[in-house]
Amino acid sequence: FLGWLDFLDELVMGAHPLVADALTEAVEEKFFQGILQPQLLQMSELAVLGTTAVLTVTVRQLRSPTLLHRLVLFLLGPQQHPETPGDTPHPLRAQLIDRCDHLCDEISLASLKLFEELLRKPQELVVHNLVLRNLEARAYLQRGPHGAEERGPPETDPEEDGLDLEEDPYFTDGFPDDFGATKTPSPASSPTGKGQVSEVVSR
Repeated sequence: FLGWLDFLDELVMGAHPLVADALTEAVEEKFFQGILQPQLLQMSELAVLGTTAVLTVTVRQLRSPTLLHRLVLFLLGPQQHPETPGDTPHPLRAQLIDRCDHLCDEISLASLKLFEELLRKPQELVVHNLVLRNLEARAYLQRGPHGAEERGPPETDPEEDGLDLEEDPYFTDGFPDDFGATKTPSPASSPTGKGQVSEVVSR
């Protein structure tokens, strides 16, 4: 199956646009709607689990934008307006979302994995259909009338700038108590044979 899917994917990517559209339409009719949809909507948990796993692998393997877009439309539908309680949901989309909280843990994990693979694909329709369509009309971010204010560099405290190092109580830690004090030489400490400066000047 994966070999056939890879061959079909490469064929659609390299074919003429008219041929690619015809192939994609045939895949949707024969495979998506003819095989996957009946198995996804049935009640057998084992069949649902197997079909969801096959669908997850299919989403992961597809690289053709045309084929992937058609698969996304098949799974999620073309609706892009915000959902309201009175709307009729896309049947397959609603079924897949409900199965994310299924009584069977295996089906829940398989369904979550399917949506994870869908969100990894570079398809704007996936994000818009699942998330953005219900957020666009809500004011989660309020912007000011003149836009965001520009923030300048942080202001420094003038008291910190004028603080002398000698006044810092942590600056003198670790130094001896007489550090910085001026020492006056005693007369006895003068070298032998040399007098004080006052004696030399008076002579």
